[in-house]
Amino acid sequence: MSNILNQKKHSIVKADCWLWNLCYAYTRFLCSHCTSKYLAFLAYLSLPFFFIFCSSFWLVTDYRFVRPPNHIHFAGQFREVGKASFFSPDIVKHTKQTYADAFAYAFITQYLTPNNALTWQAGWSRIHLHWPENPRFRGEDYNFAVASLAWISTSVTDWRWILSGATTVDAESFDFGHTGVYYGLIWGRHAVRENLGAHVGIYAYYGVHNGYALPVLGLDWRATTHWNLSLVFPMHTALAYYFNQYWSLSLQAAAFGIPYRFPIRAKKGIPPFQNGIFEIFSTGIEFDLRFHAGDTFFFSFGGGWNDGGWILSKDHNNHHGRYFKFNGAPYGQAQLRATF
Repeated sequence: MSNILNQKKHSIVKADCWLWNLCYAYTRFLCSHCTSKYLAFLAYLSLPFFFIFCSSFWLVTDYRFVRPPNHIHFAGQFREVGKASFFSPDIVKHTKQTYADAFAYAFITQYLTPNNALTWQAGWSRIHLHWPENPRFRGEDYNFAVASLAWISTSVTDWRWILSGATTVDAESFDFGHTGVYYGLIWGRHAVRENLGAHVGIYAYYGVHNGYALPVLGLDWRATTHWNLSLVFPMHTALAYYFNQYWSLSLQAAAFGIPYRFPIRAKKGIPPFQNGIFEIFSTGIEFDLRFHAGDTFFFSFGGGWNDGGWILSKDHNNHHGRYFKFNGAPYGQAQLRATF
């Protein structure tokens, strides 16, 4: 067990995420105090539940808007992070970057039966990375076209299942072979009780010489009429307080850089890193004020602290990777959703 934990630590320290280090310390503590190897193994398996505090996806939705008689859904978000300084390696030390991302999606739902529906998605997402001293590439603006098809079913008693396939591609070149990423999702929610749900599934993607898979695990709990807790790895982590049916406050985790380890073709590469590949990842905590009018309209705005993270840059064949690590900075966000 100790060897497994040490290997895990070496792989996650690269991310320089303090929450990852907390996860590791937690698991070491449990393993050292467990009375059997079986309990120690269960403690190790509990580690992914802490990773929810480092994750948040905005390429994936829970399709809560799929509910008759609604057929059309729009969603959009904008976030901007202040200047963050790099601290490693020495060649970029004290240089600074700014980061912003946004998306706008449209969904159309077709109801096949009272318990089964197909939802088509088309949209756009964007990352802006301003780092003038970047030693490997100088491209700043990355736009992506997004499309997906999902099947949503409540045919099985107390279950809600989502089966989704999707793709993203550079919105300027539309070169699927060079920039396309394909991903799939199987996600089920079991209504344990009226106010408690358990989540299970798997999310995976492949493209741009990379592939990754993550389990979907967690729960959501409406503790009272005012308090709601969502801990669903790696989709959503939030604690919300509802003043009334229209207004609420939310404390939630956030992640930046699309999903974890999502590969992007770099632009304006500096030789020998033309057409290179990069990944960007960081985590944050934010506090939002939210307005919601039933299932038809939602708006939130707020901000928080980005805890820093890394940019991993590689050549066009996914080799010669190097991490560039940056510190934290404040950020703000606004989000809008509407359903018809």
